[in-house]
Amino acid sequence: MAHTRAEIKLCAPAKVNLTLEVLGRRADGYHELRSLVQCISLADELTLRAVQDGITVSVRGRWAPEGRQNLCYSAATIFIEQVGSPGGVVIQLTKHIPAGRGLGGGSSDAAATLLGLSQLTEAPLSQQQLHQMAAKVGSDVPLFLYGGTAVISGRGEQVQSISGWWKERSLVVAWPDLGISTAEAYELLERDDFTDGRITAAAQQALVEGQLDTDRHLFNCFQRAVCSRWPQVAELQRDITQISGISATLSGSGSAVFCILPTIAEARQAAAAVSQAGYRAIAVRPVKYGARLVES
Repeated sequence: MAHTRAEIKLCAPAKVNLTLEVLGRRADGYHELRSLVQCISLADELTLRAVQDGITVSVRGRWAPEGRQNLCYSAATIFIEQVGSPGGVVIQLTKHIPAGRGLGGGSSDAAATLLGLSQLTEAPLSQQQLHQMAAKVGSDVPLFLYGGTAVISGRGEQVQSISGWWKERSLVVAWPDLGISTAEAYELLERDDFTDGRITAAAQQALVEGQLDTDRHLFNCFQRAVCSRWPQVAELQRDITQISGISATLSGSGSAVFCILPTIAEARQAAAAVSQAGYRAIAVRPVKYGARLVES
């Protein structure tokens, strides 16, 4: 299969977890999840260039490793082994999404790599084919092939897109100078942290009906474990809640937290105040896309 385009540019958005439930540990060692997820406008940028042989991943920014340690390398390896085209690829990744904050940047980058490689071939792969590859790269990778608002289940690889929308709402996302290992966070979970999926089902229904309530519907099963182990996350959560007047929620296994505000102007004002308190904070919008091509 020959490639027809020499170079392609993509963006890879971050996500926040409006709900995150762990139902328990599965027989295969993974945890069974239910999560209502929203992609946001904070995004990494990728440029993929087809070459005859080899995979090269270089990174601008301090949030990700280069070379074989990068999830983009794993995604490219799986794609090229299965498809045979292009023969190789040079990936330039510009990082804006911080790692170890529960925002899904590495998984989104991997999804963008698969999408980009598919577009570099003569016959782009179907969504189902890309989904199967994405699930092999990592549990969270398939989500970013769909993006927007979705419910993820299984170990994270099952994705159900949601048609409900947030209208004009915006978010403040903030994080401390701390990266948290997802594996370590899972080890801290106790039986009382597990739930049965009904929280996510209720939040999904509320969002579809335009009735999502940040005090009633947002939930994260890592809240107790993460805030006990890393008190600076609890402190950030208290600060952003006090500054914005809106309850802040952990994203993923942290360390980022977010709150939802009615307008982008209010989000920018809150983000500036949170930044003055010594954290990294940005105002973002919910987006309806996942990894996508960018016209150069």
